[in-house]
Amino acid sequence: MKQGFWIIAKQIVRDADIVLEVLDARFPNITRISRLEKMAKEKLILVINKVDLISNKTLDKVKTEFKNSKYVLVSSKNPRSINELIRMIKGKVAVIGYPNTGKSTLINKLSSGGRAKTSSESGFTQGKQLIAGKRGIMLMDTPGIVPFEDRDEIRLGLVSGISPSKLEDPDVVATKLIHIFKKNNCLEFGKYYGVDMSLDSYSILLEIGKKRYMLLKKGEIDERRAAVSVLEDWHNGKIKL
Repeated sequence: MKQGFWIIAKQIVRDADIVLEVLDARFPNITRISRLEKMAKEKLILVINKVDLISNKTLDKVKTEFKNSKYVLVSSKNPRSINELIRMIKGKVAVIGYPNTGKSTLINKLSSGGRAKTSSESGFTQGKQLIAGKRGIMLMDTPGIVPFEDRDEIRLGLVSGISPSKLEDPDVVATKLIHIFKKNNCLEFGKYYGVDMSLDSYSILLEIGKKRYMLLKKGEIDERRAAVSVLEDWHNGKIKL
């Protein structure tokens, strides 16, 4: 992302009455953008999106952690949560956040015509769009922001900022994800894949590859395919933290 984007972001924030920072409920803190939040100040509302992709246990942790912030929990599958957000906003509303946090899908729910283009491909939105919203609001959609200091593969891979197939080292990202599940929701992961969670994270990844018959010519486990498979399951909500 070019540094010039921040000049545009600053102008958008200045012109907006409300700034919605869309966060991924699975890793809300990783998807926060401190520079943006300092710009927005009292205009800021944190939209913690994709709450349908986390367990009730994790949801309770999120509520506790953000209890002193102005936020709303949102799921595209729950119209009531969208209506709650609509009641909180007015005028010109800027929608900003990491790639693939669900910004465009959210805008479609808030708009009067649902015209924001959406895709499961990371970084799909290419330029600013102005969209008429419900109850007279004007929505300003922007490309997904990835601050320079946050451009590491593990972080972006975990939050769907990079498509799994495009990761240079998906095995590293998948191993990190398995480690997180071992600490936070061991039973969910082990049950879904039918693996022994007492193994180390890398061995679990290899077990998944073996069970899914992801093998190379010499019978070795294709750890890249296994890693991409696990990360795609994660991005598609098949396993919940």
